[in-house]
Amino acid sequence: MAARVMAHLRGKLPALLLMLSALAVIYTSFINRQLAHEWQQLGNEHTRLQAQYGRLMLEYSTLAAPSRVEALAREALNMSLPTKSNTRVIRFESR
Repeated sequence: MAARVMAHLRGKLPALLLMLSALAVIYTSFINRQLAHEWQQLGNEHTRLQAQYGRLMLEYSTLAAPSRVEALAREALNMSLPTKSNTRVIRFESR
């Protein structure tokens, strides 16, 4: 009886292995397509973020320009450049 079962399984084993192999190919193809799609989306996001970074760096350089900071200090804070009369030099002498 066991010999009959083994003989029966031997006949079906190549077909079963072929079916499992086909399913593995289908599954890996599906995963590969999913990963390729995700990779493309990440590339698009990277491009978008790079463009945003460029815009932010331009805005930062505009806002941090010395002429702009000086103008804001003069207008908003009523500041001015120091003159000789309101400047003191402090000397440090080491011992």
